[in-house]
Amino acid sequence: MKDRKIGMFTKTLCLVFSLFLTESLWDGYCAYASDYPSHPISMAIPFAPGGTTDVVARALAEAMEKHLKQPVVVLSKPGGGTTIAGNFVASAKPDGYTIGFLLPATYAPDLLVGLNVKVPYSSNDLKPICATLDVPMGILVKGDAPWNSLKDMMEYTRQNPGIKIANLGKNTTGYYQLILMARKEKINFVGVPYDGASKMVPAILGGHVSAAVTGMDPTIKSLLDAGKLKILATTHNKRINILPDVPCLGELGHKNPFFPTLGLYGPKGTPEEVVKRIDEVVRKVAEEPEFKKKVYNSTAQLTYLDTATYEKALAEYREFLQAFLKEEGFLK
Repeated sequence: MKDRKIGMFTKTLCLVFSLFLTESLWDGYCAYASDYPSHPISMAIPFAPGGTTDVVARALAEAMEKHLKQPVVVLSKPGGGTTIAGNFVASAKPDGYTIGFLLPATYAPDLLVGLNVKVPYSSNDLKPICATLDVPMGILVKGDAPWNSLKDMMEYTRQNPGIKIANLGKNTTGYYQLILMARKEKINFVGVPYDGASKMVPAILGGHVSAAVTGMDPTIKSLLDAGKLKILATTHNKRINILPDVPCLGELGHKNPFFPTLGLYGPKGTPEEVVKRIDEVVRKVAEEPEFKKKVYNSTAQLTYLDTATYEKALAEYREFLQAFLKEEGFLK
């Protein structure tokens, strides 16, 4: 009987201690979330400075700072088909102080970049926070190039195989877009990798490449307006607002299975309250007229999705992309 009472007392004591520990941890967790952020946040982007991603990332960071009351510092981490930035975020401490402004291709590297290159992280190592923007991509050529349409360039390349086309590297969405076009049009090209639009534009203007597949930005838009560059098509399935007269690949009969939405991500294990805090801030920022104007002027398009909606969209995209790559023979 005495042993039984001691056993019951021990169980009760353990239960009380467990409840105390759980409450203490929860109080500490909530206190951490309510104090967040208490120092600057780093936001990694996968491209070199100067392109649309850099421009809109800095606009987003500036707008977020007003709500978070802490600096949001943009860090350029180009290379590896965008996976250097992805790995930087995936390897960071999951405390909300390192986030990434990344593409779905960066989130799921095993389906694109990782097909031929070993990537040290997977989508399981990243936590989607919210979607923010679409960055339109276009097929650009020099202003005095002999082609005024994508059809013109395809016909020329058919007769003159091996033209050099700048892109972000093998197994990126732009590269696959070129592969799909090459298959459909029965042409051959040489892909030349660059870290971003800021590196590709001088290559086009200098005659080092004949064309480029890259995201749009204000510099490119001004060069288009000045006639120094031409855009033959955008890589979307519908025309974009800032270039309404430019045809898109969808209407030209080319497949475009890719999801171009940039979003914010944290490392796996980022506290849910921190994720919620960042998501709420971005939702507010997305409604601000000043930010909307900056996005429009950057040539990007606002596409806010909350955490749950974005995670669902990414899961559906991953499933679709896997099936598409198998169908096209890229994935076994």
